Amino acid sequence: MRMPRNLLLPILLCCSVTVNARQAPTSGNSTDTTAPRGLYQRVLHYLQHTNDESKHKKVDLSFIGGPVYTPETSAGIAVMVAAQYRTDRADTLLPLSNVAVYGSVALTGFYGLGLNSTTIFPKDRFRLMLKASFSSRPDKYWGIGYGAGSSKDAYTDYLLLTEKLQADLAINLSNRFYAGISTHVQNAQAKDIDTGAGKPLMEPKRVFGMGAGPFVVYDTRDFIPNPAHGMYARIGYRFYPSFLGNRTVFSKLELQFDWYKRLWKGSILAMDFYAEEHSGDVPWNMLAQAGGSNRLRGYYEGRYRDRNYMAGQVELRQRVYRRSGAVVWIGGGNVFSRFNELSFQQTLVSYGIGYRWEFKNRVNIRLDYGRGQDQSGFYFGVNEVF
Repeated sequence: MRMPRNLLLPILLCCSVTVNARQAPTSGNSTDTTAPRGLYQRVLHYLQHTNDESKHKKVDLSFIGGPVYTPETSAGIAVMVAAQYRTDRADTLLPLSNVAVYGSVALTGFYGLGLNSTTIFPKDRFRLMLKASFSSRPDKYWGIGYGAGSSKDAYTDYLLLTEKLQADLAINLSNRFYAGISTHVQNAQAKDIDTGAGKPLMEPKRVFGMGAGPFVVYDTRDFIPNPAHGMYARIGYRFYPSFLGNRTVFSKLELQFDWYKRLWKGSILAMDFYAEEHSGDVPWNMLAQAGGSNRLRGYYEGRYRDRNYMAGQVELRQRVYRRSGAVVWIGGGNVFSRFNELSFQQTLVSYGIGYRWEFKNRVNIRLDYGRGQDQSGFYFGVNEVF
């Protein structure tokens, strides 16, 4: 699914406005004290100064709005309010906490609201990660397994209503090790299903899932939204028992490993490996799904889904000129029912290029173009994909 060419320019020129929680002082590099006049001049002024640093602000609050596009939702409009802050302003070595609230609508009829936040408590003793979202999305269902997804046009159209909440609370065990409990709640309903003969159908139409379990993290990243060096490793397990309201009993084992290194001036090599293993009677909408804006860019998210999923990618990020940068990547992944059925001949290859613009200090707006074996797509968002 491709984006019309006339959408590229407005996406690159998206309107972004920064609002400070307290009045920001004039940047030390700027001598211009004249207030801009007119909407265009004000927008241009804000875009030129969004990454100016100020050590006097309690909260660095930003508003971003403009056109967006993904293969799953098509073209639309999105707005986001984001904030960066420290829970202990006196501790300059404490990593920044962040929170983002976003909303979007698209031409396909998609609409959604969401919240992402990472709170790092004083002395980094605790970390709380929250993700919450609600969305109504016209979707496609190919069925389960590589064989089902390989038939590109053999899908069922339907409307998916989804509510999600995930909370991870971790305690600092030592300098870089963290351990905690992850809880996950998801309620999904399939509506307006195209029940044409021969098309794959999802059963049941309504699925509720609630689970919890432990996780362990090792994190040496220098800056969480956009690391330049260090590594991140996480292994977690969640169990979905019947006494929490699940119709079926199942579990999920998740593994993630990211690594970052500076190669030369303005260049970062980033690597990501991710795996999911599901056991038990797993509902169709909670199986591992390949594709989307983070891994295997270029494939429609959910076209390939199964009990197990492995994916890896390597990305080279290069600052090109001032606040502009570029990335190239290549990756691959597999979905499969059992490990003895893993076939490298069924590997889904993904590669692409992207543009980066530094909206805030080390916080990038990104535009990516990814290609798969028989699909491609543009992706627009904030922060790096990993």
